Amino acid sequence: MNKIYQTMNELCIAGANLFVEESQKAILAKGRFSVALSGGATPRRLFQEIAKKEWHEKLEWDKIFIFWGDERFVPAEDEQSNQKMARESLLQYVPIPKKNIFPIPFAETVEQSAEQYEETLKQFFAEEWPEIDLVLLGMGLDGHTASLFPGSNALKEEKRWVVPSKTRALGPERITLTFPVLNHAALVCFVVTGKEKSEMVKRILQPAADELIYPAQGIQPQTGRLIWLLDESAAQFIS
Repeated sequence: MNKIYQTMNELCIAGANLFVEESQKAILAKGRFSVALSGGATPRRLFQEIAKKEWHEKLEWDKIFIFWGDERFVPAEDEQSNQKMARESLLQYVPIPKKNIFPIPFAETVEQSAEQYEETLKQFFAEEWPEIDLVLLGMGLDGHTASLFPGSNALKEEKRWVVPSKTRALGPERITLTFPVLNHAALVCFVVTGKEKSEMVKRILQPAADELIYPAQGIQPQTGRLIWLLDESAAQFIS
């Protein structure tokens, strides 16, 4: 399902409403709501909206559990950290218990970080594959999502929940949830804005062939739902 909004502000309000609705639904059904956050400029704007006081009374933060879809292999206080971004834009403003926040650890090696986070997820979900209630994703200009990059060995992983991943661009290594984990989510929501993403949005949503070329195309929930929240600039080439 594609939902298109005129402005970034309208998109973020819609995203906040979705966050509230999904949390209420999950808490009513099973007593808790699990969400995996994304990095990126557009998710930051969404987090800033959710952090506003007008949403507080609609959210039971003591029953909300925060995870991350991916992370750079940097300390938590590093400016490149997705955890740092989420804390500064959202988590420091809401009454969520510290024990409900599960960041990807910065261990001695990127492999150890992936292994430790996978163990954390397995202890929390205790299932063959975790069913995260809401996974928020962005999309890069190259069609990557989370830290699943074109050409990465992480794209082929079918057994592990969390793996290291390298990008061809300069910068630190990454840790990412794998396709099986993302595709077992109850709801996956892409949040994409800007005209610079419009051509890739069209390639993902209206591919010329059935071949999977870009990582974002690999997000195909098995039994859950998939939603794209787009602004008009990002959606300009889709019909």
